[in-house]
Amino acid sequence: MHPASLETRQSQSQQTIVVTTPSGQRKVLLLYALMLGSVMAVVTAPVSALVAHLWLAIRRPTDAVLVSHLRFQLATFWYGVLAGAIGLGLWGLIGHIDLPGLTGWAYGYLGFTLALIWMVGRCALGIRRLLHHLPVPRPLSPLLGGCRVRFTDADR
Repeated sequence: MHPASLETRQSQSQQTIVVTTPSGQRKVLLLYALMLGSVMAVVTAPVSALVAHLWLAIRRPTDAVLVSHLRFQLATFWYGVLAGAIGLGLWGLIGHIDLPGLTGWAYGYLGFTLALIWMVGRCALGIRRLLHHLPVPRPLSPLLGGCRVRFTDADR
């Protein structure tokens, strides 16, 4: 947790730590939620990308962590658009080749499923790093932003 996001209050006999979330962090978290919402309603991903573009262009945040997450979200959106365009093109190409009818559908579902797993994984990784106030090392990377993925609870 970021040191600036902790507030300590002391009483006579006990110390209470109150965790406060900065406004910018909540907004970036909301953009991740909109990106994940595109699984059910596709229109939320372009809204998330538009807000992130405007935030970077107009507000120009100074927190390097938030900037890395906004760029990571934009890269996720634009790589997803590129993957969708390539998938649709290949689907149309397979439809014009003399292959069995289900071949195009099989590749379409496989491509869509892999893209969905990729997008949800990037968002989950971004949310975890955001909540720990960690930047994304390489936000423009097409895979996982240069982050190491471990399947353990230990913070080593």
